[in-house]
Amino acid sequence: MINTRVMKIFRHELASKRKSPSLWLIFIMIQLLLAVALFTGWQQYQHNAQTQATAQALVEQQWEAQPDRHPHRVAHFGHFAFRTPSALSFFDLGVNSWVGNSIFLEAHKQNSANFANDQDGGTLLRFSELSTANILLTIWPLLIIALGFASISGEQKSGTLRQLMSMGVSFRDLITGKSLSYLLLSVIFILPVFILALLLAFSTGASFSSEAPLRLLLLFTVYILYCLFWIGLTLFVSSLVKAPKQALVLLTSLWFILTILMPRMLAEFAHNQYPHQKRNDFELAIKLDNRKVGDSHNPNDPYFNKFKEETLKKYGVSTVEQLPVNYRGLVMQEGEKLNAEIYKKHYENQLAQFAAQQRFVSQFYWLNPYLFVRDFSMALTRTDTRHFLDFEQQAEAHRYARIQKLNQLHTNEIHHHNDSDQRIDKSYWQEFEAFSYRSPVLSWSLSPFSLVWLLPLLVVLAMFGTLNSKGMQRRVYATV
Repeated sequence: MINTRVMKIFRHELASKRKSPSLWLIFIMIQLLLAVALFTGWQQYQHNAQTQATAQALVEQQWEAQPDRHPHRVAHFGHFAFRTPSALSFFDLGVNSWVGNSIFLEAHKQNSANFANDQDGGTLLRFSELSTANILLTIWPLLIIALGFASISGEQKSGTLRQLMSMGVSFRDLITGKSLSYLLLSVIFILPVFILALLLAFSTGASFSSEAPLRLLLLFTVYILYCLFWIGLTLFVSSLVKAPKQALVLLTSLWFILTILMPRMLAEFAHNQYPHQKRNDFELAIKLDNRKVGDSHNPNDPYFNKFKEETLKKYGVSTVEQLPVNYRGLVMQEGEKLNAEIYKKHYENQLAQFAAQQRFVSQFYWLNPYLFVRDFSMALTRTDTRHFLDFEQQAEAHRYARIQKLNQLHTNEIHHHNDSDQRIDKSYWQEFEAFSYRSPVLSWSLSPFSLVWLLPLLVVLAMFGTLNSKGMQRRVYATV
């Protein structure tokens, strides 16, 4: 409950921090670092968006400029699908630097994404680049620790806590006043960054959606709760430890464990417990399964011999030359269908492993809110692995539809006799729709966090509940 004693402590704490030149220097340096991170992230976003838009327009132009060709040659000519960057990706880079931005679409094969900024980087380097989100997640907690590590232990050591007790100030009033002062400093510190981020997102134009302000508001809320966690942890440790130096050592050790060590250890454990195939192994498994089923380019393949018999029976003819459609086109359609089904089976296994890894990490959200805020932030800015996998799935659906449309042209517009020497008119290439990545809506982005967000919130509430309990007050007063 906020009363006059709480407000006096609140104002006194703000005044004491305002007089510290070293804290002002750190404060200004981090603000400058945030500004640099936001500016460089914005520049990278603009560069990626412009480059991909230009490349997408170029490949569409090349596709439509093709001369008269055989549809199967066009299928192998291929096409590109580009992943448009999210309008908020400049705030949180997420996995963008570690995954590809484009996929080459061709017949009989599902390629992986290419042209990552640093696809050869090691695991320990991931999520370590300069970004606004990383600064708020890792550096700002250090400033909160610097502000509050001596909040209670310093009062005990200097003897002012005894004086406050004699004046009728309860420990609850002391904790509330100091918490409010650090919370206000956190709001003053991060609010300008979010206002600037909203202005930059608004300037993206067409890529700016009505969801962007709501996503930024949710981001601001979750980062404020993250600040509350560190405020509570700092005050809790400062209350338990008598000497300020010991509190500082313990808090910095906890910071290192929670933000540096634990995320990397859990990522390794999750991968070892739920391993997914590397890309080369993944592609090899698909190729081996394709060979077991059938080869559409082999005229003596057992599967397609059977397919030939069924096709002739279906149309009531005895030879492929008597078919009203081109049999080779039917073979290409069937081969593409088989290949897509095998790929889907293996890809779904990969998705299941990725989901299991994420569930494993999410079990520790209650213990380490850093993990929750990191993943929640990437989901809101559409820069997490799940959104990238959604791009891959949309690209594969587009590839399959495009190739099967070409196979239909092969079936219906090319005669079986002298198949390879025929061409169809180039006007057909104008009928193919360009690839356009459809960004998921907010409800889809947040679906993995339906109830999980309650865990870190309960941790914060429990921490402040313990700080304001009579048991904590008796313990601190007993040491005075």
